[in-house]
Amino acid sequence: MKKLWAWLTALVTAGGSLGAEPQEITAGIFQVGVIDHPMLRECSGVAACRSNTNLVWMHSDGRRPVLYAVSRGGKSLREYLLDAPGLADWEDIATDGAGRLFVADIGNNEAKRDQLAVYAFDEPDPAGKDGLLRTQQAWQLRFPGKPFDCEAFFVWKDHGYLVSKVFNDQKAGLYRFPLAPASGAVTLESLGNLPVTSPVTGADISPDGGKLALAAKSGVFLFDLTGEVPTAVKVKPRQAKFKDKHIEGICFVPEGLLVTAETRAIYLFVEKAFGKPKKQP
Repeated sequence: MKKLWAWLTALVTAGGSLGAEPQEITAGIFQVGVIDHPMLRECSGVAACRSNTNLVWMHSDGRRPVLYAVSRGGKSLREYLLDAPGLADWEDIATDGAGRLFVADIGNNEAKRDQLAVYAFDEPDPAGKDGLLRTQQAWQLRFPGKPFDCEAFFVWKDHGYLVSKVFNDQKAGLYRFPLAPASGAVTLESLGNLPVTSPVTGADISPDGGKLALAAKSGVFLFDLTGEVPTAVKVKPRQAKFKDKHIEGICFVPEGLLVTAETRAIYLFVEKAFGKPKKQP
């Protein structure tokens, strides 16, 4: 705990926007910063920067094709314009640990879109200059059935994964597609339903593939995986309840989970917030 507190204090002092000590909101949940960039009014997605663990990538909700390099305390440091002219509703972002960054154009309010899209870029060097990032690969995605809304995306090995955003106590659906070159639209593969009925707004998987995290309206759900990602549909997740904040972006960092809210606040969820692992069926 002393090491964690020392890191939190160093984070705020070096690159945070709180101007005070980190605040433990509830057991295992700390506010560690506030996003300072005026265009990041609603940070829809966040992903860890692989070349600098003190930074993360962020983006705003909607069509604005700009990627931001931000300190984990909220200070904006770099901006990159994306070569993605067809961007309709950018909802999440992910990295694959191999130098690629994925933009998930997957928002589908009122289920009006019949296709979604994901774009791959080379992850930029945040120590360099601002500039233009060109699309290296793109996938057009078809629904396997009825169209659905979606705000959560992550990458593991050779697949991209989507988690549907559903309401009225329905269970979130888990879908995937291969990250292989495709000449036409690819139909998403349905993997089943996750035991989460709160609308899901973001997702990430740990670097070792052992944990899957979902940000949702009622808090954060943490899946302790014992196999590949498709087995998540059979896992009972742990939950850190956080109902009063509209959280959207989520990503794994060495200390836990970094989570962004519509209020511009940045939170760190550590293991204590989730309690003990659950007995699985």
